Amino acid sequence: MKQTEELNTLIEGFRESPSSRAPLRAELDSRSGYHIVQIESIPDYGPILEEVSLGVGDVVNNLRCSLDHLAWQYACAHAQGIPSKPKNVYFILCNAATGQQHKAPGIFATAAWSRMHEYQPCRGINGRPDGWTGPYIHQLELLTDLSNSDKHQMLVHVELQANQFETIPTRIGLPSWVRRTESGDFDFLPDRVGDPDPGAERLDFSHSSHRMESGEEVVRIFAPLWGQQAEIEHAGSAVPYFALPEGRPVVPTLQRITEFVAMLTDDLQRNCP
Repeated sequence: MKQTEELNTLIEGFRESPSSRAPLRAELDSRSGYHIVQIESIPDYGPILEEVSLGVGDVVNNLRCSLDHLAWQYACAHAQGIPSKPKNVYFILCNAATGQQHKAPGIFATAAWSRMHEYQPCRGINGRPDGWTGPYIHQLELLTDLSNSDKHQMLVHVELQANQFETIPTRIGLPSWVRRTESGDFDFLPDRVGDPDPGAERLDFSHSSHRMESGEEVVRIFAPLWGQQAEIEHAGSAVPYFALPEGRPVVPTLQRITEFVAMLTDDLQRNCP
């Protein structure tokens, strides 16, 4: 968890730096009236991507090794010494899709394997607390995929997406439910939330690729304040977002796996000392 927190500090520090922002430009689509906002150019993200990839790999491999070390201890306890086939000792993944390893592997005591098996992907979500919001993938399967890729193929693939941006002013005036006071503060008027808001901008993300690359579309904006201006060179900037394969957020994904591994090891140590 400490490594993950340090990685998060690195990522957020980079995201907050003005030098990490990619400038945006906007071109008017005369048929729809929307301005198409695109990334004009991107900074050199190579060094930070490599640093984050290495950081992810450190966390993933430490977690995977901790499970293998745990399996080794239980195998030694069952064998009452060094197991006869040391290379066959590792934390086994009982995969639901392939049907592998549903039987006790024989290198652990029955009670130890029974506890390990309760945490396997073949057992499903198991009703355990899990705040994961994306398509469900079991923590051990995710850990194994990331670990195998990092060890045998290449650094964990980390990509940048444009999921946060800011622009020059786009709307005319304030909505009817916000009022500026004489002191310069703002009052919220909840009873007027449903009133018409003719000066508001409209956002369309349906064409966005979310890729942090030059020329990629970020959003389409119907901006009353921009009027019929055909081209706006400095329309704003985009902030990079670090993601793992399939768009999984880096830090929450690592936290999710870490918490699961901690829960598993704590349970085994309590119930099968």
